[in-house]
Amino acid sequence: MGAISITGKSMGATSLKLTAGKITKTVPVTVLSRNLLAYGPTSGNGLTATVNSDGSLHVTGTATGQWMGVSWTFPCTVQGNVILSRTTSIDGLTVSVKCLDADGGQLGAQVNLGNATAIPAGTVSLRFEIMSSEATPTAKDGDLRIQLESGTTVHDWMRPDNTSLRGGGYELANLYPRVTGLPKTVGANPGITVTAPTPGTYRFKGSTTTAADSWNNLTSMVHVDAGTYTMDATDWPLGNNSWLMGIQAHISHDDGSEGANVFGPRDYGPKTLKAGTLQCNIFIDTTGEVDKTLTPRLYKID
Repeated sequence: MGAISITGKSMGATSLKLTAGKITKTVPVTVLSRNLLAYGPTSGNGLTATVNSDGSLHVTGTATGQWMGVSWTFPCTVQGNVILSRTTSIDGLTVSVKCLDADGGQLGAQVNLGNATAIPAGTVSLRFEIMSSEATPTAKDGDLRIQLESGTTVHDWMRPDNTSLRGGGYELANLYPRVTGLPKTVGANPGITVTAPTPGTYRFKGSTTTAADSWNNLTSMVHVDAGTYTMDATDWPLGNNSWLMGIQAHISHDDGSEGANVFGPRDYGPKTLKAGTLQCNIFIDTTGEVDKTLTPRLYKID
């Protein structure tokens, strides 16, 4: 027995007329979009997304921080390879799709523009993200035509079937490990006291007549999977190139290969890391009066 394969070139409802001998049947057919994304009007973290009449997204506003923006989560209805493409872009905004398991955890690498990616086994839903990639976000006002489709070949953009999905604000999780055992005092006469006024934020207050030399006093550890990471802080007290106050991180690889310093002053930008354990050190190595705060951040961006 044979089979009929039909490819629709335009979305919408139509019909298929089948004739066998003297019998003719008309079968209703709905042509779905090849664009697997789903989204709708939403806002969060300073960005507002609305849907244009052609089904594309219009994004305005200024993100409240780097790696912050909006996202939509929807069921995964595809297996095999998918590819993400765009015919329009907005400088300073990045788009990606993550594959999620039943608990909302990420499976595999995210789907980036132009890279055909296999949907991992166990994927239940997909999350479409639009985020600011700028260290200091600037105002945006533009249109995005983004497409996720099956296979490895990019086709002309089509509006998704669902352009009324509720979304919301989204930001990458801060993976920087918390420093424990606070308060601590570094330096002398009388010294600089380090506290955590809010979780993940550290205050340095006091004075010292000798170099604080705190390279081993504010250490914390975190295991990272293979991927691309970046380190930053919401408030660099002396700038991100200072060796008087900042962050340094060293990785010990799971495969036993030689470790390395991967983040430090003048070099906090994106790094592709193998799986391993990061030893993170917040350091202050200065003298005199100090009253500063620091909120270190570690993001997995791919």
